[in-house]
Amino acid sequence: MVTFSHLDHGTDEQLWRDSTRLADTPELNLRFGSYTRLVLVAAHPDDETLAAAGLLQQATRHGLEVRLVVATDGEASHPGSSTHTPEQLAVIRRQELVHAVGTVAPAALITHLGIPDGRVAVGRDQLRRTILAECGPEPGESLIVAPWRSDGHADHDAAGEAAAAAALESGNPLLEYPVWLWHWGTPDDPSVPWASMRRLTLDGPDMARREQAINCHFSQNAPLSDLPGDETLLSAAMISHFSRPFEIFIDAAGSIVPDGDERLSWAQAQFDAVHRNLAEPWSAPEAWYEERKRLLTLAALPARHYVSALEIGCSTGVLTRDLARRCDRVLGVDLSAEAVKTAARRTAGIPGVRTLQLAVPGHWPEGSFDVIVLSEVGYYLDHESLQQTLELMLGSLLPGGTLLACHWRHQISGWPLRGDEVHEFLRGDGRLRPRGRYTEEDFILEVFTVPQDGS
Repeated sequence: MVTFSHLDHGTDEQLWRDSTRLADTPELNLRFGSYTRLVLVAAHPDDETLAAAGLLQQATRHGLEVRLVVATDGEASHPGSSTHTPEQLAVIRRQELVHAVGTVAPAALITHLGIPDGRVAVGRDQLRRTILAECGPEPGESLIVAPWRSDGHADHDAAGEAAAAAALESGNPLLEYPVWLWHWGTPDDPSVPWASMRRLTLDGPDMARREQAINCHFSQNAPLSDLPGDETLLSAAMISHFSRPFEIFIDAAGSIVPDGDERLSWAQAQFDAVHRNLAEPWSAPEAWYEERKRLLTLAALPARHYVSALEIGCSTGVLTRDLARRCDRVLGVDLSAEAVKTAARRTAGIPGVRTLQLAVPGHWPEGSFDVIVLSEVGYYLDHESLQQTLELMLGSLLPGGTLLACHWRHQISGWPLRGDEVHEFLRGDGRLRPRGRYTEEDFILEVFTVPQDGS
């Protein structure tokens, strides 16, 4: 568990700004027209302003109904004050919140729960019920935004957990925002969820109004008095983390995915983030699930030896390397440039292996193959793209060639298809002859062949 104090010096903002990981964070590409309301959760007054003032402005401009749920009044911010009681601070902080939110989302409806500051975990179920009540009756019509569940502050973590439970129960997407991460974390900290981070770009007016709103929280940004116990809670260094020309949100479920042509560039940026530093999309290369799946994949190939193989979605080249033991030539392709770089390093020196960055089906490699492997890729395609990909595979497979498909069977939020749907589609095409199938709870693996006569 993260432990920190607001009195710690914390991480300099320049260190974050110099981070290529932060600079390369994919755009959120939020489709505001998909929602009727924004339900934004704050553990304390000012969380919503620091981390999501730009989002509040953009949601308002797009006509969303904005509902703000504030768990506590933040009355415990200055426990050693001799000039302000917790009750007085609660009143002040509510007033500050109203002024700040009025600056960025004047029509927002604010619900104050008054859960004791520092005890959101005790009132977590009350918060969950309130979030559900603020969402509409139809799944997917509300966007829930809440503190990150691993932000390190007990109240933030509990508020995020309540929001996650409400999102799951209501069927609405959830975005999380970090606050204290920027204080205790560093760009190379393994706790930073880079693969799930998305940026919401802000324009000049958005940034100016955000600064005005932050300044409304004067009890946190300035000392209450010159006496001990009344010191500034949020230092200038801490506030500097919220002067960026963007806001960062965490899409842990991968539920915010753009439509149409934007999906390809967005997916490439996402997978580039996932694949950096030898990272695998869902699990480390040495994980037993991945290793067992690769062993089953190789065992399912009906021929002992192949001349030429195409692996679509080669990721970091773990299976590519193994396929080279059974094939004279292997071409591994992937949407992610970062993945291909790692695959090239992993397979360097292996005769007959090439890797190539390209986006299927918009781009397709030349040549013919007697085996094509489509692994963990099909659900990222819509029906039209999957049909195009199948046509290209059939056009590249030699008579008698093998198509092996393997996909995760559980739901992947935001993507067009499930693994089972991909396999049902392939199974339904009469040009492919089923050779064998292995199905378990987590994944499905199938082998098809193309008839020798092409019929």
